[in-house]
Amino acid sequence: MIRIAEHIREGRDAVIAERLLSGAPATNPYAPRSKRGLFWQRGAEQAREAIEKLMRIGA
Repeated sequence: MIRIAEHIREGRDAVIAERLLSGAPATNPYAPRSKRGLFWQRGAEQAREAIEKLMRIGA
């Protein structure tokens, strides 16, 4: 369970760095069909949704 949370956090942090800190584009470092890749993508999607919601509220 801890590893799952780490992969979700990695995806979330990558999207936050990309969108809010003008960092490198968030790309999944894992194979797309692997468990790691799926959890990374889940974290990235959650972060994108949260940022979109934040931007709508702030606009």
